[in-house]
Amino acid sequence: MTSARRSLITGASSGIGSATAVRLAGEGHAVWLTYTNGDAAVRRVAAECEAAGSPDVRVSRLDLRDTASIDALVAEIADAWGELHVLVNNGGVCPYRHFDDIELDEWDAVMETNVRGTFVLTRAALPLLRAAEGDRSVVNLSSIAGQVGALQTGMHYAASKGALLALTRSFARHLAAERIRVNAVTPGPVTSAITDQLTDDGRAALESSIPLGRFGTPDDVAWIISTLASGNAGFVTGATYDVNGGVRID
Repeated sequence: MTSARRSLITGASSGIGSATAVRLAGEGHAVWLTYTNGDAAVRRVAAECEAAGSPDVRVSRLDLRDTASIDALVAEIADAWGELHVLVNNGGVCPYRHFDDIELDEWDAVMETNVRGTFVLTRAALPLLRAAEGDRSVVNLSSIAGQVGALQTGMHYAASKGALLALTRSFARHLAAERIRVNAVTPGPVTSAITDQLTDDGRAALESSIPLGRFGTPDDVAWIISTLASGNAGFVTGATYDVNGGVRID
């Protein structure tokens, strides 16, 4: 057994999830990575986490729409670690679709993955978080689309990310007495497989609208996730942190 902080990162095969996993690994966390597709990609991330210095790297396939898959993951973590200090709810889907073209089955799939999946996994992981000593933290990945609405993303995606902000605040209120912190991060446009779906014109138009003049990177988001996952943010819960290059300044 190791005394390292133990962290679960969903959607860790690429983008923000993989950058977060490697950063936490470099800070000495034992990391458990989940993915839906892309065995080779997540194995590469696992190797990067090991090279970064993580004392324990594990990988599991996870379907956030499948409660049995979630329960199996939590049981696996319970058997191996018995506790969890950090849960990063990054896994999700982001179809690009005009609202006129969204089929109801696709709407349901996005909501089931992004909202219900996050709710079910967080609730299922609570016994592991309660078993850990010291600072415990949940970080939910929302989006600027959940704050201002959808233009470059699907309306179902924006609605799901808005719901995650309410879910974050609700969990934060319920779990504060147990000293389990719950916060959200809302990235703006970030270079990823999702933004790669944009047309050249769409990408150029979006980039020109960012006051800092560039797309964000996964590392731009990972650093604040790692901060929220640490005891340095021990008095922060129920908060939303914008990482958007100045697109939205309140």
